[in-house]
This record gives sequence, C-alpha cells and structure tokens, in this order.
Amino acid sequence: MFAKPKVSIITPTYNTSRYVEKALESALAQVEQNIEVIVVDDASTDNTVEVVNSFCDPRIKLLVNESHQGPSYSRNRALKEAKGEWIALLDSDDWYAPKRLEKLLQVAEKENADLVADDLYVITEGENTPWSITIFKKNRIKLDQPKQIDLIYFIERHLSVTKPLIKLSFLVKHNLKFNESLKYEEDFVLFFFCLLKGSRFIILPEPYYFYQIRAGSLMKEYVEFYEQACQTNLSLLQQECTKKNPQLKRALLKRLNFMKQTRAFYRVRQAFKEGGFFTGLTEVILNPNFLPVLWEKLPGIFRYYFLHRLNTN
Repeated sequence: MFAKPKVSIITPTYNTSRYVEKALESALAQVEQNIEVIVVDDASTDNTVEVVNSFCDPRIKLLVNESHQGPSYSRNRALKEAKGEWIALLDSDDWYAPKRLEKLLQVAEKENADLVADDLYVITEGENTPWSITIFKKNRIKLDQPKQIDLIYFIERHLSVTKPLIKLSFLVKHNLKFNESLKYEEDFVLFFFCLLKGSRFIILPEPYYFYQIRAGSLMKEYVEFYEQACQTNLSLLQQECTKKNPQLKRALLKRLNFMKQTRAFYRVRQAFKEGGFFTGLTEVILNPNFLPVLWEKLPGIFRYYFLHRLNTN
C-alpha cells in the first residue's frame, strides 16, 4: 500500500446494485494503482451496500448515510475524507477505461492543470456497440491535442457532463464544494466557479470514460432535470460577476434558451407517453419551442426505435 494516494475516486451510490460492481472493478483495474475509492451510499434500499462490501480491496472505503441526502451531500462527505492529491469522479453506473487516470495525470502534470477532462463514450444501457458516439463529437468539439478552456467555452460547448480530475488543493484554497441544495446541475455549478476562480481546465481528445444512459429512466426525471437547470442558470445570471461580464451573460442566456427548449421537448414527450394524443397535443401548443430539439434528436429517436423493434422481433 502507498503512504498517500495519488487519486481519490469518489463514487456516490443510491440503489445501483446492478451497476456498481462494474464501476468499482474499473476503478481498481486502473494502471495507476496509487488510488483510494471512497464510496458513499445514500441510504440505498436495495443491496448496494452488500455489493460494495463484497470487495476485499483495502483501497475501497465505504461510508453510509443514515438517511437519503442526495448526490451533492454524498460527494461533499467523500471530499472531507479524501487523502489524494487529485479527486476523480465516477458515477456508480459508469466505468473507466484502464488507462484513464494514468493519461489524465500525465496531461495534468505536463500542463500544470487544476482540472483535466477527457471525452466520454455515451452508452445506452443494453447496447454493446456505441463506440462512435462521444460527447465531444455530439457538441462539435474537434481536438487533436490537449486544449485549455475558459468559462465561456465550457458553457457554450456544454462540457458540464465531463468528469474531470480535480486538484484537491484548488478546491480547498477557494473553499469550493458541491451545492447540496441541488439534485441536478451540481457538477455544472462547481466547474463554473472553479473556472471563475481562475482554474486551468484542460480537455484532451481521447475518451476514457464510459457514460451510461439508463434505458429505463423515467421521462419525468428529464423534465425535473431541465427544470432545475433553468432555475440554476437563472440564478447564475443574477450573480454580480455575470452582470459585469457581457460575454458571460450572453453565454448563459444562450444556455438558458437551450435548456428551456429541451425542457419543452421532454414535457411534450412525457405528455404523449403518459397522457395520450390529446394531452400531448395540448402540451405541443403550450410548448412550441420544443421543435428545434425534436429536429436535433430525430436521428437518435429513429435509431432507438429501430433497434428496439429489431431486438423484440
């Protein structure tokens, strides 16, 4: 065992017994072995805790919340326990490629970074061949080498979904942590203020993170997510730093418009799925700004239903 871990991997869990084993196996299989894995279970009602306890590796540390507190609370609890120089985020239904931490650390040290993030593969649960779909490709980001990004680029390219390696000393110096009042968008807000405080945020073109979209996710969860995203964005627009920075204000207003359109899309989709044709039609009339998002998502929708029909025949 190492005297001090290089990286503290933080994994909050809540009723993810079906997925957490793969996530933890990918963490322990890292080429960079000088790690600790801090799992914070948020009062799961399934056997998630039993699955985590089945691992005998001393690098895994399990904390269990007495009651359900939300992901931000769990992550902050892990931050207080972290002993590593770097913090790595790993959601309990995602996983890492074996060389991920090694590659990120190499770039972080070469570039003197405070945050460094890779691209992500987007995987729909149950699919086996989604490897051509990445977040950077979706957001039209073209890189052939590491790139330092600023706050405007981060907002305009929708990079809050990334899972950067974060220098713990930077968070401590600027008293930054996850906003525990947020169920969603806590990543975006933390990274926003990291960049606002002058962090060196480097992104690299290769994808080493596997980001899973659960096929059974409820439509209302998407509506709730984008509802909170709109409220979070409005709150940031009220910050003094935003009011004094016209470029930042324009970027947040553009993001807010996108979030409103996406919220409208999921409201319409939920209405058709749960309320039927006439309920859906009413929602279309109330939310006409969903059309740009529908047009963007049509190829994916057709692809999903084609694969679903193919698998059920």
